[in-house]
Amino acid sequence: MPTDLKFKTAVSGHTEEGLELRGKPLEELIAEADFVATLFLAITGRQPSKGENKLLNALLVSAIDHGVNPASGFVPRVVAASGNDILTAMASTLLTLGPLHGGAVLGAMQIFSQLQPAATNDIEQAAINLINDYKSKNRRIPGFGHPVYTTVDPRTKILFEMAKNEGLDLQYLNLAYTVETHLEYAVGKKLVINIDGAMAALLLTLGFSLEVGNAIFGLARVAGSIAHIAEEKQQKNGVRRLPETEVAYSANSQNLEQGDQ
Repeated sequence: MPTDLKFKTAVSGHTEEGLELRGKPLEELIAEADFVATLFLAITGRQPSKGENKLLNALLVSAIDHGVNPASGFVPRVVAASGNDILTAMASTLLTLGPLHGGAVLGAMQIFSQLQPAATNDIEQAAINLINDYKSKNRRIPGFGHPVYTTVDPRTKILFEMAKNEGLDLQYLNLAYTVETHLEYAVGKKLVINIDGAMAALLLTLGFSLEVGNAIFGLARVAGSIAHIAEEKQQKNGVRRLPETEVAYSANSQNLEQGDQ
């Protein structure tokens, strides 16, 4: 086993002309002053088209904030109220993300990637087979369903419309819509394509790898948390604490059901 650290990278490095990012001098990128296009370049290794740049920007905006209500909204404020610095509070935003909140992008990307080859022959049957497989295993299909949006996720609607208007490939969007339709038949209620599912379909459309799927949502949400953390510190509310009425104690753990925890 080697004892030294040797890295091979095509992302960035120092040359005689200075630091390069994907073969482009950093000074040039600074002069262009477009963070989203540079992010696209860093991740994919190519410059985005105008439509791709617009869509990635919209994806980041769509996930930047969803109020204080979700865990990624209130947890960093609780952490900040305990006297922690802003970087610690920002890190706590990322720690709230997981398969049930903001961390389902990867799972949805994996599903769409697996379905895509079969969908070229029969998109309807491919979706039905997927749903039946998940139902037989009593598993939830990532990227579908939302506690607030029960008929349509407005974020998904505008993002998909934008992709169409920009003339981008629609195969993954159509696949997501097909799964949504057949999922409603299978479970008896509408489970909308949520922001995780929308991001998954659109990131695949943009050519992003599976490894970075969850990171795009996390990047947006942790950026949005900065405003909440700063506001919490400015308000000087003191340490946050749940009122006793919000905590139900039971000496017998057998009496606890998942929904009551």
